[in-house]
Amino acid sequence: MLDSRSGPPIIGGPRARLPSNPESPIMIDGLRSRRPPPVFVRGLPGRGGCRLGVALLAAVAAVASPASEPAPDRAADPSQAKVQAAVARVFDTSVLHRIEIVIAKADVSKIARRTDERIRCTFTFDGKVIEDVGIRQAGGPYHPFLPLSGKPSFSIKFNEFVKGQDLFGLEKLVLKNGLQDLSYVNEHMTYEVFRRAGLPAPFTAHAAVTINGADAGLYVMREPVNKQFLTRNFGKQYSEGPLYEMNLPGLRDLADNPEDVELKNEEDGRNRAYLRRLAAILTKAPKQTFAEIIPTAIDLDVYITFFAVEAATSDFDGFSFHNNNSYFYEHPKDHLFRFIPYGADEAFWATGTPVTQLSSPFQQPRALLARRIQEIPEFMARFKAEVARVGKEPIWDKAALRERVAQVDRIFSEYTAAHKSGRTTSDIRRFYSYRRTIERFIDAGGTTNGTRGLP
Repeated sequence: MLDSRSGPPIIGGPRARLPSNPESPIMIDGLRSRRPPPVFVRGLPGRGGCRLGVALLAAVAAVASPASEPAPDRAADPSQAKVQAAVARVFDTSVLHRIEIVIAKADVSKIARRTDERIRCTFTFDGKVIEDVGIRQAGGPYHPFLPLSGKPSFSIKFNEFVKGQDLFGLEKLVLKNGLQDLSYVNEHMTYEVFRRAGLPAPFTAHAAVTINGADAGLYVMREPVNKQFLTRNFGKQYSEGPLYEMNLPGLRDLADNPEDVELKNEEDGRNRAYLRRLAAILTKAPKQTFAEIIPTAIDLDVYITFFAVEAATSDFDGFSFHNNNSYFYEHPKDHLFRFIPYGADEAFWATGTPVTQLSSPFQQPRALLARRIQEIPEFMARFKAEVARVGKEPIWDKAALRERVAQVDRIFSEYTAAHKSGRTTSDIRRFYSYRRTIERFIDAGGTTNGTRGLP
C-alpha cells in the first residue's frame, strides 16, 4: 500500500522500486526531497525521457511534501452508523413509497430553469411531512430541463433552508424520472451487483410521486454521492477527500481534461494535484512505466473489479465504456482513486438502442484508463479473471437477482391493483415490458462470457 504521508510519487526519473509485499510503502527516488527532481517519463524524446509541463511539475511539487496521516479510529463510527440507518429506512425496497411534493404557484415556473438555485417545497414521505425543503431539477448536460408536466428529475435537499433538517437522517435525495431507465430497474439491479462485488454504490428504491396533487408518475429514488455517501462507505474519518463527477460534455476523457472534471466543493480548498498526476500517467507514461506506477495513482484492484462489473452488467454509459456517469474519489488515507458508479440507467440490456448493449465484456472501452489496463497482459489477465468471478455466485447469484426483480413486481402489482389508470400505473407497465429481457440477462450471467454471445 502507498505510504500516503509522502504525497504522490513522481513520474519517471529512477524507476519505482515495487516491493514484494503489497502492504509495504512504494518508494520512488527523490520523492521525499524538499524540492523534487525534474519529472521525466521514459520512452519520450529527450535525454533520459521528456520533461512534463511546468504546470504538472508544480502540481507534483505542491503535493510531494510530507503530510501527517491521522491515526485510524478503532472505535465505532456513530456518524457512519447514522447514515447506514437512514439509508436502510429511506431506501426500503419492500414497499412502493409515496411522495407528495407541493410547490407554490409562484415558484412552479422556476423549476424548469437550469440552475443550482433551489426553491421551497413541502415534502411528504410516506406520511411524514417536512416543510421548507429545497428542490431543483436534476440533470447533466445531456438532459433537457422540463416543465412539471414533462416529468423532470429532481434533487431534494432537506436542510437547504432549515439547518439540521433531514429525512430520517438523510440530508439529500435524488428522484429519477426513468426517461432513460426504460425498465425502472436498470440502476436498481446494476448497483446491486456492484455492492455484491464489494464496491460502493448508491442505494435505490421506488416511489409513486404527486406534485401539487397531480399524479407525477413512477420515480426511482436514488442515494446521492455526497459526504453522507462517503461516510457510509468509508467512515467519517475518510469522508473529506476530493470527490469528482465524470460528466464531461462530448464524453471527453479525464486524462485530457483534468481541469474540466467537476471537483465537488473545490471552493473549500480542495485541489486537483493527484488528478493532474493521474492524467499525466495516462497520457505520458510508456507501457512499462505505466504498469509500474498506475498502482500508485488508483486502487488497481478496486478499479479492475469496477471495470469487470461495468462489463458484466452491460453498463455501457458508465466510465470505462463511455467516459460518463461516474464519480471517482481520492481517498484521504492513501490518495488512491476509487471509482463509484452512477447513472447506470442503460444497463442489463433493458435499453432502446442496440449500441448500448455490450456484446462482450472484452470489447473496446472508450476511457483511456480502461484501454491502458487492457494493453498490459498481466492486467488484462486479472480483468478476465475478475469478469469470470463477477459472473458466478456469490456475486452473480441468479436466484438473489431474480428475487430482487420479483420484489419490484410485488410492490408494483399492489399499486396497480388499487389504481387502474394514471401516470404511475402507465409507467409501471413499462417495467413489465422489459422484465423478461432482464430475467434472461440474469440467467445468462450478464455479459460475462465473451464467447457465448448476448442473452
